[in-house]
This record gives sequence, structure tokens and C-alpha cells, in this order.
Amino acid sequence: MTEIKKIKGGSFKTMNLNFELLKNIPYQNPTPIQRKLIPLILEKSSVMGIGRTGSGKTMCYLIPSVQKALEGVKTLVIVPTRELMAQVKRNLKYISRNLDIENMIEVSTAGRYENTDVGFFVVDEVDRMLEEPDLRREFEFLNSKLECQKAFFSATKPDIHLDMKMVEVDNKLNENIKHYFFYMPSISKEAALLHVLNKERKTIVFVGTKYTVEYLLEVLNGYKIEARGIYSSMDSGARHLNLKGFAKGDFNTLIVTDVAARGLDIPVLDTTISYDLCDERTFVHRVGRVRGMGEQYSFVSYNDVFHFFNIQETYLKDVEIGTIPQEILDQYDVSRFITAKAKTVKGYEKCLKFRSKVSVPEEYKDKVAKFEVHSMFEKKDTLSHKLNKFYNSKMKPREKVEIKENEFKDQTFIPYSRKDSRIHSSAFAVMKDDYIKERKEKFGYKRARINSKGKK
Repeated sequence: MTEIKKIKGGSFKTMNLNFELLKNIPYQNPTPIQRKLIPLILEKSSVMGIGRTGSGKTMCYLIPSVQKALEGVKTLVIVPTRELMAQVKRNLKYISRNLDIENMIEVSTAGRYENTDVGFFVVDEVDRMLEEPDLRREFEFLNSKLECQKAFFSATKPDIHLDMKMVEVDNKLNENIKHYFFYMPSISKEAALLHVLNKERKTIVFVGTKYTVEYLLEVLNGYKIEARGIYSSMDSGARHLNLKGFAKGDFNTLIVTDVAARGLDIPVLDTTISYDLCDERTFVHRVGRVRGMGEQYSFVSYNDVFHFFNIQETYLKDVEIGTIPQEILDQYDVSRFITAKAKTVKGYEKCLKFRSKVSVPEEYKDKVAKFEVHSMFEKKDTLSHKLNKFYNSKMKPREKVEIKENEFKDQTFIPYSRKDSRIHSSAFAVMKDDYIKERKEKFGYKRARINSKGKK
């Protein structure tokens, strides 16, 4: 695969596009990957484009496809899921309006295409295509059969050698996103989700299996949080309705599996939650959906530690991981969902049989033992607390002193008796011992007078 380091590119106006097509493009300036790739594709080069989710890869092939269609060249676009296919078709319809290119561009999932007599072959989410054996066989068949210009797109570098030019834009994660990683046992994940989930913010929760989707829907609905789910084996009509409702804002929480969610472009997404942590490649797809100043939460169980350290090493060198205080998790009682939980565990165990086992290396075990409470949950000290903390750190430890009973006890006494007419010029309180002494002397003098009168 030939590496291309720098390619000159400009605005859409400098790309010699059809004038009507140029008017249909919904924005004026191309993204970095569009600026690099579109001129190459228009020059009939076969290319591999790599960029994170949300970088504008879809328009990298749709704009040249429409331009080629106007020149009489047919295009076949293959995508891994029906939802992504519907999304690409909507974008194609928008930028090709008022243009006579009917039946020139076919967008399909693997195995459902009708025509292979094309001059331009596109595969979107090629890394996803290579992950599943059936999709990989279909990709390899088409790649070998079609003798034409090709363009493949991915969020990560695929593990396959392809003899074509590769263009990779900056693949770092969005620096504006805040990342929170929480280490916890698997039994605490439901409570953690209920704590971090904000039902007012548009949120996608990523899980590993369809069984977990159904289980979490029951938990969230039990806590009066409206949510919907999407997984690959769900009825296509239900998936479409749930995705449409989420995009429209009918509800703000969508629970999905990675297989179903790959490639979907959800605008104005505030938060993603990785309920089941994934490998570093899939993590790029998940986080890429958050726009602007969003947040990403990941729950890390012991079996996920390997994935966390890979993500940390690859993308987030200084990211913090910590625990959630137990008293916070104890606020949420999910025991009433124990039956649904049992079904989820059985389903998850079935899925594990088809996945490679991941062991925790010895060097990670020591690090795991040192995880502390996440700084997100540390109490914010007031100025007085900080001062007390400072002075206490300077003081010597208190010594235990034994005091005899009643010694130094209540030595200051305030006389409240109405009969007491004593006036103090310097203070309203007197030492108790002095006061008692004076009272004894005064009453002693009175007793002496009474006794003397009685004798007389």
C-alpha cells in the first residue's frame, strides 16, 4: 500500500465539479479528508481513506460518484448495515437533486447488489466488513472480481494489504470530549449507568449483546427513563422507527450493539456510554459520534482491563481511571430485575463461546490493585476545610491526658439568682470557687447574727 504524506487540495470550487452538483453540496469548505481524497478520486486513482467517525468520509465518495454519473460512469457502493445504507441513500438523494443520474449509483449491503458492471467500486466501513467472516468473504470476492477504480473507507487501518494509495488524516480523538473511565465489578454496572445517565442529554449506550440491550431497557423503563434499543437481529422496521425517534428527539437514550450502530451519523450527540468496554478500534467508532463539548463514560470490569490499557496507550495517555464510591451505587436497587439479569448472563455466556478469551497480564494486575476513587467523586473542600486540613497537618498528634474527676470542671459560673445583687465592674462572670467562698462567708455571717439574737 503506497503511503501518501501530503496532497494539495483546495475548496470545492477548485475541483472542477458540475455547477449544479456544486450548488447541492450543503457546505462551502471541504473537511481535511475531503480536501485530500476527492481530487484523487476524480483523477481516477484507487484510494484507501482513513479518518475518524464524523470526519466527512461519506461525501468523499458520494460527490465523486455523482460527478462520475454525470459523465456516464456507474458506481456500486457497499456498506455493512441497512441503517448505514439508508443514511447514505438520503445523502445521495440530497446532493443529486435536480440531476439526471437515475440508476447510475447503487447503494447496497453485501450480497444484495444487483449490478457489478460498474466503473467505480466503493466500500464504506471496510474495517467492519473485515471483522465478520461472511462480510469479509463477500468483500474479497468483489475486490478480486471488479476490474475498475476502487475507493475504500475506514475509521482505522484494516488488517489487509491492498495495492492502492492510502490517505490518512489526523486520527486522534476529539480533544474537546471529556473521558471518564470507572473500574467496577460487573454486578455494579446497572447502578453506575443509572447514576451517570442524564435523561435530558442525547445519549447512546453501547453494549456487547442484544440480551444486554433488552435487559437495560427493562431497567431504565423501571426507573421511568424512556429509552429504545437497536441490535442487528431486530426487525428492520423497528430499528428504523427507533433510530428515527431518537434523531427527532422523541426520547434521548438509545441502547445499541456495535454491529447495529456502526456508521450511523447521529447529529448533536451529547454523551456516549460504553457499558461493555470494547477494543481500541471499536472505541474510535463509539467516541467519534460525540460532537463538540461532549462526554464519554466507560465501565471497566476486571475482564475489560486489557482493553482499557490498550485504549490508554493508543489514544489517551494521561486519562484517569478510578472507582465509584459504594455508597453512591447502593442508592440504586436493581434486585427486582434479577430474572431479566439471569437471561442476560446466559446470553452473554453464549456469545463468549464465539469470542477469543482475553487474559489479564500480570503487569496490569498490580495497577488494578492501586485503583482509587475517581477524582470526579472527591468532595470539594471549602476554604475553612482546607485551612483546617493545613493546620492539622502542621500540628503534633494529640496526647491522651487523664484528668481527675471534677478537676477544672465548670470553673466559670454565672449567678442567675434574683436575690443576688452583686455587681461586677469588669465582667458579668466570676470564678465559681470565689463565688462559693463569698456565699459561704455571707451566709455564715447571717447565721451568726441569727444565733446571737436567739441567745439574747
